[in-house]
Amino acid sequence: MKHPAYIAALIFIFLSCREEIIEPDNFVENVNDPVQIMDRNSFTFLLNAKTFSMNLTVPAYFNSVRTRFNITLIDYESGYTDITVHDVEERERFNYFIAEDVSFHSDLLDGFVPSVIRIRTENFSGKLKIEFRRTL
Repeated sequence: MKHPAYIAALIFIFLSCREEIIEPDNFVENVNDPVQIMDRNSFTFLLNAKTFSMNLTVPAYFNSVRTRFNITLIDYESGYTDITVHDVEERERFNYFIAEDVSFHSDLLDGFVPSVIRIRTENFSGKLKIEFRRTL
């Protein structure tokens, strides 16, 4: 007879230690549960929303004066999203407002070091992916 406690412990460890891996072109499945992925050279924000409102302020850990901004929005239904980037002197240096289906948009933020990223949604419904990546 195998050890039932040992098998139960292995099952518990396997289920409780699952690590989420999000593919680059995948959107999160949980509705109104945003996902943030941050490292020192990039920030990714994923959202599958249904009439969702929020204000999010995230420090940007980039040390470059060139940052690539990408946004993908599919299945847009309603509401809006407003994205702003501030520099180290707290001045707003970039703003992107979205209230329609945009399959992909990209901009180069050049000439300042981003300090803070603010993302605001108001009664937003759709699937959104926002990326900021340091470029050389």
